[in-house]
Parts: sequence; structure tokens; C-alpha cells
Amino acid sequence: MIHSLTKTAAVIVSATILSTLAVNAVDMRGHFATTMLGSLLFGVEKQVAPCPEHMTLVESSLTPFCVDRYEASPGASCVVENPERGDETSLNVADPACKPVSKPGAQPWRFVSQHDAKVLCEKAGKHLPTAQEWYLAAMGTNDHSEAFTGDGCNLARNRADGVALSGEGYRCISDVGAFDMVGNVWEWVAEEVEGGVWDDRPMPTDGLVDGVDAAGMPFKTRVEPDPLFLGDRFWVDVRDTMGVLRGGYYDSKQNGGVYSVYAASKPGFVGEAVGFRCVVGVQ
Repeated sequence: MIHSLTKTAAVIVSATILSTLAVNAVDMRGHFATTMLGSLLFGVEKQVAPCPEHMTLVESSLTPFCVDRYEASPGASCVVENPERGDETSLNVADPACKPVSKPGAQPWRFVSQHDAKVLCEKAGKHLPTAQEWYLAAMGTNDHSEAFTGDGCNLARNRADGVALSGEGYRCISDVGAFDMVGNVWEWVAEEVEGGVWDDRPMPTDGLVDGVDAAGMPFKTRVEPDPLFLGDRFWVDVRDTMGVLRGGYYDSKQNGGVYSVYAASKPGFVGEAVGFRCVVGVQ
């Protein structure tokens, strides 16, 4: 009799546990979606909460943050759909309704200065990434020579029009799920190099990267490529205050990559191969 009652109780408890797990599984769907296990269990895109749509979570920082999956593009309310000059970007910046968006299949926002990129990210409730935020979000992006194909990173004019639509190179993706952080267009970060000095230390001379700090900023260069840094190049102009661009562009070839840094353009520079993306803290 006691054995029978024990068995019945065990069945009831087991059923209760399974029922609770089923409910919790539904409630935790968003959480598990950020993990490989969640992707296998639920078949959903890596990342959901706590990041906004078309952003992905970066947890490798002491302070986790979300980064745009795609290079910024003008939103639907912007006056100029695809700026082709700096003054057209200025029109969008001045329009209160115009905000940058991150979405696949869009034309990246180019002809934008570092200052305007900062303002535009703020209009979207985000901010331009620091050097370290950009670096952490970009890690794992494949910029080996085999990536220079139609579905890889756009580093060797492997798109007919030069610049590719966002996410078009579906194999050009970082470990956290951000597209095109290598190649396509240079991306502004919220840093300046003043007279060749950044973060209170002198930057190395122009050359191929031979060592980087925790923010992925070079502290040593060399003439011959270092296999560890895949031939990525560092450029610097020590004559004035320079903004910092990262990742390379559609014609950087082997010089572009996660460790590639261009600190030789003033913060007000605009160009056809210069864009940006935004980040935001986790709520």
C-alpha cells in the first residue's frame, strides 16, 4: 500500500515538474534564443531579447551591449534616401524625423562625417561604438583570402557596384552575428588620434599590424605581414587630430580586416567608402 502511494505521488510530482518546465520553456524562449542550444531547440535567429530588432548582443565586454547587425542606412522618414554628398547627409541630420536604421538589404549610409555619425546614432537612441566595442563586435569575422567571394567580405570589389547592400555577403559575419564589419565601407568609431597619440600612448608608424591592445588598436607595426593579423594595415597622420575608421572597405583587399585601422582622416571627412553602425547598452 505504501509502495503504491509513493509511486502515485512520484507520478503527480513528475507531471507537475514537466508541466512547469513546459511553461518555463515558453517563457525562456527569448533567453535561450541567445544561445546555440536555443537555436537548436527553437530554430530561431541567434539573439532576440534584450537587444532591439536587427541588433545583436555582445557579452564579452565587462558591460554587455547591443550592436547593429548591419551597417547603418537612412530610415524611411529621411529626406535623402541614399546620400551621395556630405550636404545630403546634413539635410538628413537636420530632419528631426530622420534616424538611421539597421536592416538587411539596404544601401549603407555613406558620405557621413564622424561628428554626424555620432549625432545620427544619438537620434536613434544609441551611440557610436568605442574602439573596444567595435572590436569586440567584429571578432571572428573571416577576412582570409577565401572570404573574397560573392558571399564573403567585400574587400576586393567583389560586388559589381563596389558597395554591397547590407548583409549581402552572408558569410561576412562576426562571432556575435554582425555583418560586414570587415570591408564594404569603413566604419567610424568614437575615437580620435591627436598628433599621433591615442589613449595617452603614441601610435606606431604606418605599416602592417604586428600587435594590438584590448581595443584592437595597434601598438606595433611591421613591413612584412604577420600571419596572426592577416596582413591588416594601420594608417596614421600625426600632423593633426584625426578620426578613427575601422575594418577596411570594398577595395582594401588583404589590408582590410578586424585589425585594420585608418587614423589619417580628419573627423569632418566624408567619402563614398565611409559609413558607420551604432551600439546601445543593454536595458
